[in-house]
Amino acid sequence: MADDAGPDAEPAAAPPEAAGEASPAADAGTAPVPDRRRRRGLRAFITTVSVLVAALLAFAIGITLFNAVLMPRLVHGVNDVQVPNLQGLTLEQAEQTLRPLGLQLSRAGERFDPSLPRGRVLEQDPAPGEFLRGGRRVSVVASLGEEFSSVPALFGESQRSAEVLLRSAGLRLGVITRAPNEDVGEGLVAGSDPGAETVLPREAAVSLLVSTGPGEESFVMPDVLGREIGSVRRQLESFGLEVETPHGASVGPIVAQEPAPGSRILRTAKVTLQASGRVIR
Repeated sequence: MADDAGPDAEPAAAPPEAAGEASPAADAGTAPVPDRRRRRGLRAFITTVSVLVAALLAFAIGITLFNAVLMPRLVHGVNDVQVPNLQGLTLEQAEQTLRPLGLQLSRAGERFDPSLPRGRVLEQDPAPGEFLRGGRRVSVVASLGEEFSSVPALFGESQRSAEVLLRSAGLRLGVITRAPNEDVGEGLVAGSDPGAETVLPREAAVSLLVSTGPGEESFVMPDVLGREIGSVRRQLESFGLEVETPHGASVGPIVAQEPAPGSRILRTAKVTLQASGRVIR
Protein backbone atom coordinates (compact mmCIF):
# COMPACT_ATOMS: atom_id res chain seq x y z
CA MET A 1 0.00 0.00 0.00
CA ALA A 2 1.20 3.56 -0.68
CA ASP A 3 0.67 4.60 2.90
CA ASP A 4 3.04 1.78 4.08
CA ALA A 5 6.01 2.89 1.94
CA GLY A 6 9.35 2.82 3.76
CA PRO A 7 11.89 5.54 4.21
CA ASP A 8 13.64 4.62 0.97
CA ALA A 9 10.66 5.39 -1.11
CA GLU A 10 11.24 8.20 -3.68
CA PRO A 11 9.32 11.39 -3.15
CA ALA A 12 6.35 11.97 -5.21
CA ALA A 13 6.77 14.07 -8.37
CA ALA A 14 5.88 17.71 -8.01
CA PRO A 15 2.69 18.85 -9.55
CA PRO A 16 2.98 20.38 -12.98
CA GLU A 17 1.89 23.77 -11.69
CA ALA A 18 4.68 23.77 -9.08
CA ALA A 19 7.32 22.72 -11.65
CA GLY A 20 6.63 25.80 -13.77
CA GLU A 21 7.47 28.32 -10.95
CA ALA A 22 11.07 29.67 -10.79
CA SER A 23 12.93 29.08 -7.58
CA PRO A 24 14.63 31.88 -5.70
CA ALA A 25 18.02 30.23 -6.25
CA ALA A 26 17.55 30.27 -10.02
CA ASP A 27 16.58 34.00 -10.02
CA ALA A 28 19.69 34.96 -8.02
CA GLY A 29 22.05 34.20 -10.94
CA THR A 30 20.36 36.69 -13.33
CA ALA A 31 19.53 39.58 -10.87
CA PRO A 32 20.62 43.25 -11.98
CA VAL A 33 23.72 45.05 -10.47
CA PRO A 34 22.81 46.49 -7.05
CA ASP A 35 22.58 50.32 -6.57
CA ARG A 36 25.62 50.36 -4.28
CA ARG A 37 27.85 49.25 -7.18
CA ARG A 38 26.63 52.19 -9.29
CA ARG A 39 27.34 54.58 -6.44
CA ARG A 40 30.84 53.22 -6.07
CA GLY A 41 31.46 53.76 -9.79
CA LEU A 42 30.15 57.36 -9.61
CA ARG A 43 32.38 58.15 -6.64
CA ALA A 44 35.39 56.75 -8.48
CA PHE A 45 34.61 58.94 -11.51
CA ILE A 46 34.26 62.09 -9.38
CA THR A 47 37.51 61.33 -7.62
CA THR A 48 39.31 60.92 -10.94
CA VAL A 49 37.95 64.23 -12.26
CA SER A 50 38.92 66.02 -9.04
CA VAL A 51 42.45 64.69 -9.28
CA LEU A 52 42.72 65.88 -12.89
CA VAL A 53 41.38 69.36 -12.02
CA ALA A 54 43.78 69.65 -9.09
CA ALA A 55 46.66 68.58 -11.31
CA LEU A 56 45.76 71.17 -13.97
CA LEU A 57 45.43 73.89 -11.33
CA ALA A 58 48.79 73.00 -9.81
CA PHE A 59 50.34 73.04 -13.29
CA ALA A 60 48.91 76.48 -14.02
CA ILE A 61 50.17 77.87 -10.70
CA GLY A 62 53.57 76.36 -11.33
CA ILE A 63 53.77 77.97 -14.81
CA THR A 64 52.76 81.35 -13.37
CA LEU A 65 55.37 81.20 -10.63
CA PHE A 66 57.98 80.05 -13.10
CA ASN A 67 57.30 82.94 -15.48
CA ALA A 68 57.07 85.53 -12.71
CA VAL A 69 59.91 84.45 -10.45
CA LEU A 70 62.23 81.89 -11.93
CA MET A 71 62.18 82.87 -15.59
CA PRO A 72 63.27 86.51 -15.03
CA ARG A 73 66.12 85.28 -12.84
CA LEU A 74 67.20 82.76 -15.47
CA VAL A 75 66.99 85.34 -18.29
CA HIS A 76 68.25 88.46 -16.51
CA GLY A 77 70.41 87.00 -13.81
CA VAL A 78 70.12 86.92 -10.06
CA ASN A 79 71.59 90.43 -9.62
CA ASP A 80 69.29 92.14 -12.13
CA VAL A 81 66.59 94.46 -10.75
CA GLN A 82 63.46 95.86 -12.34
CA VAL A 83 63.64 99.58 -13.12
CA PRO A 84 60.92 101.54 -11.29
CA ASN A 85 58.82 104.32 -12.83
CA LEU A 86 60.49 107.66 -12.05
CA GLN A 87 58.39 109.94 -14.26
CA GLY A 88 56.83 112.84 -12.40
CA LEU A 89 59.14 112.50 -9.38
CA THR A 90 61.55 115.19 -8.29
CA LEU A 91 65.22 114.41 -8.87
CA GLU A 92 65.70 113.89 -5.14
CA GLN A 93 62.75 111.48 -4.96
CA ALA A 94 64.09 109.58 -7.99
CA GLU A 95 67.50 109.13 -6.30
CA GLN A 96 65.83 107.89 -3.11
CA THR A 97 63.78 105.40 -5.15
CA LEU A 98 66.81 103.97 -6.96
CA ARG A 99 69.17 103.79 -3.99
CA PRO A 100 67.62 100.69 -2.28
CA LEU A 101 67.76 98.85 -5.63
CA GLY A 102 71.47 99.51 -6.04
CA LEU A 103 70.89 101.79 -9.04
CA GLN A 104 72.23 105.29 -9.63
CA LEU A 105 70.62 108.38 -11.16
CA SER A 106 72.22 110.08 -14.14
CA ARG A 107 70.98 113.45 -15.47
CA ALA A 108 70.90 113.37 -19.26
CA GLY A 109 69.58 116.90 -19.80
CA GLU A 110 66.66 119.29 -19.39
CA ARG A 111 63.75 120.33 -21.58
CA PHE A 112 60.89 122.80 -21.39
CA ASP A 113 57.55 121.10 -20.92
CA PRO A 114 54.35 122.73 -19.57
CA SER A 115 52.95 119.37 -18.44
CA LEU A 116 55.41 119.00 -15.53
CA PRO A 117 56.80 121.57 -13.09
CA ARG A 118 60.46 122.49 -13.12
CA GLY A 119 62.76 119.80 -11.64
CA ARG A 120 60.46 116.81 -12.27
CA VAL A 121 61.54 113.71 -14.23
CA LEU A 122 60.21 113.99 -17.77
CA GLU A 123 61.82 110.93 -19.40
CA GLN A 124 63.95 107.98 -18.28
CA ASP A 125 66.16 105.34 -19.86
CA PRO A 126 65.81 102.35 -19.39
CA ALA A 127 62.01 102.52 -19.41
CA PRO A 128 59.97 101.43 -16.36
CA GLY A 129 59.69 97.63 -16.05
CA GLU A 130 62.96 96.80 -17.81
CA PHE A 131 65.69 94.91 -15.98
CA LEU A 132 69.07 96.36 -15.17
CA ARG A 133 72.09 94.95 -13.38
CA GLY A 134 72.73 96.42 -9.95
CA GLY A 135 75.13 99.36 -9.85
CA ARG A 136 74.09 100.60 -13.29
CA ARG A 137 72.70 104.07 -14.01
CA VAL A 138 69.22 105.22 -14.99
CA SER A 139 69.37 108.33 -17.18
CA VAL A 140 66.64 110.95 -16.78
CA VAL A 141 65.62 114.17 -18.56
CA ALA A 142 64.33 116.83 -16.18
CA SER A 143 61.56 119.30 -16.97
CA LEU A 144 62.25 123.02 -17.05
CA GLY A 145 58.54 123.72 -16.71
CA GLU A 146 56.67 126.13 -18.95
CA GLU A 147 58.82 128.22 -21.26
CA PHE A 148 58.52 132.00 -21.12
CA SER A 149 59.47 134.71 -23.61
CA SER A 150 60.01 138.47 -23.46
CA VAL A 151 58.09 140.76 -25.81
CA PRO A 152 60.61 142.40 -28.19
CA ALA A 153 60.69 146.16 -28.85
CA LEU A 154 58.46 146.65 -31.89
CA PHE A 155 57.98 150.44 -31.98
CA GLY A 156 58.76 151.83 -35.44
CA GLU A 157 58.95 148.36 -37.06
CA SER A 158 56.91 147.46 -40.10
CA GLN A 159 54.06 145.01 -39.51
CA ARG A 160 55.92 142.25 -41.35
CA SER A 161 59.12 142.85 -39.39
CA ALA A 162 57.15 142.83 -36.13
CA GLU A 163 55.62 139.44 -36.99
CA VAL A 164 59.11 137.98 -37.68
CA LEU A 165 60.42 139.31 -34.36
CA LEU A 166 57.47 137.85 -32.48
CA ARG A 167 57.95 134.41 -34.04
CA SER A 168 61.67 134.50 -33.21
CA ALA A 169 60.77 135.21 -29.59
CA GLY A 170 58.38 132.24 -29.46
CA LEU A 171 55.29 134.46 -29.49
CA ARG A 172 52.47 134.88 -32.00
CA LEU A 173 50.69 137.82 -33.56
CA GLY A 174 47.40 138.83 -31.94
CA VAL A 175 44.89 141.52 -32.93
CA ILE A 176 46.03 144.37 -35.21
CA THR A 177 44.46 147.80 -34.60
CA ARG A 178 45.01 150.65 -37.05
CA ALA A 179 44.73 154.28 -35.97
CA PRO A 180 46.28 157.68 -36.73
CA ASN A 181 49.54 158.40 -34.93
CA GLU A 182 51.80 161.43 -34.95
CA ASP A 183 54.92 159.59 -33.80
CA VAL A 184 55.45 157.06 -36.64
CA GLY A 185 54.60 156.90 -40.29
CA GLU A 186 51.85 154.96 -41.98
CA GLY A 187 52.16 151.16 -41.74
CA LEU A 188 54.62 151.22 -38.82
CA VAL A 189 54.05 149.82 -35.34
CA ALA A 190 53.11 152.55 -32.86
CA GLY A 191 52.79 150.20 -29.86
CA SER A 192 52.14 146.66 -28.64
CA ASP A 193 49.96 145.05 -26.01
CA PRO A 194 51.59 143.84 -23.78
CA GLY A 195 54.44 146.29 -24.07
CA ALA A 196 58.10 145.61 -24.77
CA GLU A 197 60.05 143.40 -22.26
CA THR A 198 56.86 141.93 -20.79
CA VAL A 199 57.43 138.25 -19.91
CA LEU A 200 54.78 135.93 -21.37
CA PRO A 201 54.28 132.15 -21.67
CA ARG A 202 55.51 130.59 -24.88
CA GLU A 203 53.08 130.99 -27.83
CA ALA A 204 51.19 133.86 -26.12
CA ALA A 205 49.58 136.45 -28.41
CA VAL A 206 50.81 140.05 -28.73
CA SER A 207 48.49 142.68 -30.25
CA LEU A 208 49.83 145.55 -32.36
CA LEU A 209 48.81 149.17 -32.93
CA VAL A 210 49.73 150.11 -36.50
CA SER A 211 49.77 153.76 -37.56
CA THR A 212 47.68 155.00 -40.47
CA GLY A 213 49.75 158.20 -40.58
CA PRO A 214 49.30 161.58 -38.92
CA GLY A 215 45.73 162.33 -37.96
CA GLU A 216 43.85 165.58 -38.39
CA GLU A 217 45.44 168.37 -36.39
CA SER A 218 43.69 169.17 -33.15
CA PHE A 219 43.86 171.87 -30.48
CA VAL A 220 42.90 172.30 -26.86
CA MET A 221 40.27 175.03 -26.45
CA PRO A 222 41.63 177.70 -24.11
CA ASP A 223 39.65 179.58 -21.49
CA VAL A 224 38.87 182.98 -23.10
CA LEU A 225 36.09 184.19 -20.78
CA GLY A 226 36.57 187.85 -19.77
CA ARG A 227 39.04 188.56 -22.57
CA GLU A 228 38.40 191.12 -25.33
CA ILE A 229 36.58 189.30 -28.15
CA GLY A 230 38.45 191.09 -30.94
CA SER A 231 41.91 189.92 -30.01
CA VAL A 232 40.71 186.39 -29.18
CA ARG A 233 38.93 186.10 -32.50
CA ARG A 234 42.01 187.15 -34.47
CA GLN A 235 44.16 184.64 -32.56
CA LEU A 236 41.77 181.72 -33.15
CA GLU A 237 41.34 182.52 -36.83
CA SER A 238 45.14 182.53 -37.23
CA PHE A 239 45.07 178.84 -36.36
CA GLY A 240 42.53 178.24 -39.13
CA LEU A 241 39.51 178.00 -36.82
CA GLU A 242 36.15 179.46 -37.79
CA VAL A 243 34.80 181.87 -35.15
CA GLU A 244 31.14 182.91 -34.88
CA THR A 245 29.69 185.75 -32.81
CA PRO A 246 25.91 185.49 -32.50
CA HIS A 247 23.72 188.58 -32.21
CA GLY A 248 26.45 190.63 -33.88
CA ALA A 249 28.28 191.40 -30.64
CA SER A 250 31.83 191.98 -31.84
CA VAL A 251 33.12 194.18 -29.03
CA GLY A 252 33.52 193.83 -25.30
CA PRO A 253 34.65 191.00 -23.00
CA ILE A 254 33.66 187.43 -23.77
CA VAL A 255 30.86 186.19 -21.49
CA ALA A 256 30.28 182.73 -23.08
CA GLN A 257 32.24 180.32 -25.27
CA GLU A 258 31.61 177.05 -27.08
CA PRO A 259 33.40 174.55 -26.96
CA ALA A 260 34.11 174.69 -23.25
CA PRO A 261 37.63 175.38 -21.98
CA GLY A 262 39.89 172.27 -22.13
CA SER A 263 37.97 170.61 -24.97
CA ARG A 264 40.00 169.12 -27.83
CA ILE A 265 38.91 170.59 -31.16
CA LEU A 266 39.92 169.94 -34.75
CA ARG A 267 41.08 172.58 -37.19
CA THR A 268 37.72 172.35 -38.98
CA ALA A 269 35.70 173.00 -35.81
CA LYS A 270 33.60 176.13 -35.24
CA VAL A 271 34.08 178.29 -32.16
CA THR A 272 31.22 180.39 -30.85
CA LEU A 273 32.01 183.44 -28.74
CA GLN A 274 29.47 185.70 -27.00
CA ALA A 275 30.59 189.19 -26.07
CA SER A 276 28.96 191.71 -23.77
CA GLY A 277 28.82 194.39 -26.45
CA ARG A 278 30.39 196.99 -24.18
CA VAL A 279 33.90 198.25 -24.64
CA ILE A 280 36.16 197.85 -21.61
CA ARG A 281 38.02 201.10 -20.79
